[in-house]
Amino acid sequence: MDKKQRTDSERRLRQCERLSHLLKTLHLIMGKGRWDADGLAEELECSRRTVYRLLQTLSMAGVPWYFDKSCRAYRVRPGFKFPVIELTTSTDVGVAHTSSELKPLVEKLIADGEAVIATLNRFLKTLREVQEG
Repeated sequence: MDKKQRTDSERRLRQCERLSHLLKTLHLIMGKGRWDADGLAEELECSRRTVYRLLQTLSMAGVPWYFDKSCRAYRVRPGFKFPVIELTTSTDVGVAHTSSELKPLVEKLIADGEAVIATLNRFLKTLREVQEG
């Protein structure tokens, strides 16, 4: 069985779409609306199975979501916020800048981020062309 080989830009675009669905799911269940699996699937234009995968990913990321049986909707525990990552002293910043192990990782992260931005810009350009055409 031959699998379709995707280009790097196609893979990055797919990753961006997945991240977009994940963030939108989080935004929806943190809001005031009533979102069950069917409602989320319709809003995200995906299957219920995908919604369950997204919720599982949120759990793995430490988001304390639950299903509120009284209003039959997914919610995030009140007061939840992602922890802020802070460097506590100026020496921590110095260590981060001088670490020879960290530098290649940061450079790769920057390059990957720039590639994602380029892919998103091409995607937006295509959407604009479709909208105008």
